[in-house]
Amino acid sequence: MTTNPPSVNPLEESEYTPPVGEKGKIWTPRWIGALVVVVMLGELATFSYSLVGTALPGIGLHFQTTDLGWTITIANLVTAVAVAMIGKLADLRGKRNLLVIVTSLSAAGGVISAVAPTYEVFLVGRGLQGLLYVTPALAYSLIRDVFPKKLIAFAITVTFTGAGALLIISPFVAGWLIDGYGPLSIFWCIAAFQVICIIGVLLLLPESPLRVKSRLDWVGAILLGAGGALLVYGLGNAGTWGWTSTSFFGFMVAGLACFAAWIWWDSSFPEPIVEISLLRTRPMWTTLILNAAVYGPAAIVVSLVPIIVQMPRDPGGEIGFASDAFGVAAYMAPHGAAMVICGFICGAKAARWGIRYPMMAGCGALAVGSIGLAFLHSETWQVLLWLLFCGVGMGATFGGLPNLVVQSAPPEKQGITSSIMLSAQNLSSAIAVQLAFAMLAMHTFTTELGTFFDSDGYRLAFLVSAGFALVGLAILKIMPHGRASDVREVKTASDVIAH
Repeated sequence: MTTNPPSVNPLEESEYTPPVGEKGKIWTPRWIGALVVVVMLGELATFSYSLVGTALPGIGLHFQTTDLGWTITIANLVTAVAVAMIGKLADLRGKRNLLVIVTSLSAAGGVISAVAPTYEVFLVGRGLQGLLYVTPALAYSLIRDVFPKKLIAFAITVTFTGAGALLIISPFVAGWLIDGYGPLSIFWCIAAFQVICIIGVLLLLPESPLRVKSRLDWVGAILLGAGGALLVYGLGNAGTWGWTSTSFFGFMVAGLACFAAWIWWDSSFPEPIVEISLLRTRPMWTTLILNAAVYGPAAIVVSLVPIIVQMPRDPGGEIGFASDAFGVAAYMAPHGAAMVICGFICGAKAARWGIRYPMMAGCGALAVGSIGLAFLHSETWQVLLWLLFCGVGMGATFGGLPNLVVQSAPPEKQGITSSIMLSAQNLSSAIAVQLAFAMLAMHTFTTELGTFFDSDGYRLAFLVSAGFALVGLAILKIMPHGRASDVREVKTASDVIAH
């Protein structure tokens, strides 16, 4: 006779059937469809980021504003503030329920942005739309709870590496929409994409049976969210204020103070939003640092290479290709293909190879690609070669990270654990990009077209990228999980209920 663990709602257990296919089948039509839906959700964040980045100049002209940074920053701020509470609510109320609610709110934000009469209203919509960056974390924690065990590693990997495919087509989609229908048309496209995902989730994905019975830790959520928001806001404005300005240091100190207060509060609160003791475990803190280390170089490479491709040649003749958006797509297509192919291979072989060794190779590839971009970037073939290395590195690491998160915490803590990892990714991306642009700002040249960054600035920026990747490689060497046996023995929701 089995008993229910305290964290599982007994009312849910009687309605739950372990997710196995009929007559031993694994790939049933339902699970294929469910995987397609979660892949779409995983791709949406990258797809929307690319579309919005391409549309920024048109958005500025439409609203007659040069304060375009808020178009990106407001979405990151909302993610930083909301991610912890959404993760906790997912553990309390059901991951599928929260996935539908969050995606619906984000789609509504897209519609608001598409019809906004003023820039202020547009930013309200962008803030709501920022919730879409939380959906991949909810999706892969739901995968662990409801997918057949033999599909979990592959499904999670595919969810997070399929986004490389959209790196190939998104510049073309953006150009077609913006040129034909205006810059705000991209938000109709994103909202329509999300509506399709919502329908797919409701039809194909079962709800997780796991529930955590506890009070919502509002104080902890506010402190954690405020700390993340202050850091993101400060870093987002550091280029304007200056890295040594009082405003920058004020926001950094305030953000760190909120984090310190959160740790103090949640260490004594009986039902904290995040169990500090869980973060102290070696699997958790190594995975947390690895998340930050891997997403840093990815953010730098994806942000800087399109600028290099479109900028004029610098005075030294070392960098710049004066291309257009379609030219950017030609550079990023091999990178995206390498990312997708490598991610699929690593996911399919996860049970045999494990996660750690492919991720070590991935961090090494990111470091090599970044160093190559730092020193050899004057010819097209050189940039394409180093982008291939970076694509391989991103495929191996992006696909492995969610599996490491799954292995680092028990099933009933997956919602909030995934959300904390997402916060680490967002904050590390912001820090890495700001550091890169700080290096670039020290090395500029001016032409009749405007002011651009020269080769020395890019060299320093890509060395920052390599530094992040090498930190990730060092963390992997001391990480206790991620082996092939960990992939095969991962616990699912049915395991928790059965015992």
